[in-house]
Amino acid sequence: MARKQQNDPLRYAANLTALAAAVYLGVTALLRLAVGQLLRLFNKSATLENPIAVPEWVLGVFNVLLPAAGLAAAFWLLAVGVRATPMRLRISVQMPRDGRLWLFVPVFLGAGFLCSLLTTLLQRLLAAFTRYRAPEAIRLPQSGFATFLYFIGMCVVPAVLEELLVRGAMQAVLSRWGTWFSIVVSSVVFTLLHGDIAQMPSLFILSVLMGLAAYCTGSLALGMALHFAYNTMSFLFLYAAQKMDGVSAFAFAGYLVAVFCVGAVVCLAAIRRLGVMRRFRPIPRVYDPKNRQSRLERLASAPLFPLVMACMALRAAWPLFAK
Repeated sequence: MARKQQNDPLRYAANLTALAAAVYLGVTALLRLAVGQLLRLFNKSATLENPIAVPEWVLGVFNVLLPAAGLAAAFWLLAVGVRATPMRLRISVQMPRDGRLWLFVPVFLGAGFLCSLLTTLLQRLLAAFTRYRAPEAIRLPQSGFATFLYFIGMCVVPAVLEELLVRGAMQAVLSRWGTWFSIVVSSVVFTLLHGDIAQMPSLFILSVLMGLAAYCTGSLALGMALHFAYNTMSFLFLYAAQKMDGVSAFAFAGYLVAVFCVGAVVCLAAIRRLGVMRRFRPIPRVYDPKNRQSRLERLASAPLFPLVMACMALRAAWPLFAK
């Protein structure tokens, strides 16, 4: 039995996925500690949370490099880990040939806006009944160049590298055990990586949609576009709240809401009328019935996977009880 577990490719894939998630969090945390020490060259009291006397462009560069380094390290680990196995990362970023597929971007933004409302509701409920406090929003810098760097770090880097890691690598190595299985498991990892418990239902929904886009189109291009569009929407709301006065911010936010909602409805109607869904690769409904019942058991018995997932879940739940 022990030999069978050791040679089980599903357990190996699950452990590799969990190890990649741990590497991402670990590398990012270590780099943050190192950068915190480096910032003391500017001021002895400077930290990433309180960057006294640190140039804004320096913080912008770190805002790009820190998540990029963590995601790149995790992706490298997965790529190396599958070399001697039948699993392959067959990554494609080919643009969709059917331009009608881009109609899903406004629809995704509409779904993302509704998910943002759900997150806000959960944050208020958790704050009312637990010790939870919503994470402080990132403070955008004053200079235009530094703001551009923050945009790259908050919108472009996650859209490209998170999709490569989660959909291009994690979902790919799990895909041989079922399409829905790989999408759901990789989405659980994606959700837990972000850490904020109030955001988790929304992030899971959006991650499943991006996973479906990756599978149905056979490329990461549409998923990257969806991810980038959602991040940009969040950045625009953050920019309006911090860079505009009360009336202008309210008007701009209202304009964005109207555009996203109307665009989502119009594009969804166009998708149905044009039959765009038929352009997608069909999703198999049934996985091998002999193994379907045992997948979760094998996943749970992989040593690293449940341990890393439990640690990330505890990290997310800790603010509910911590003083």
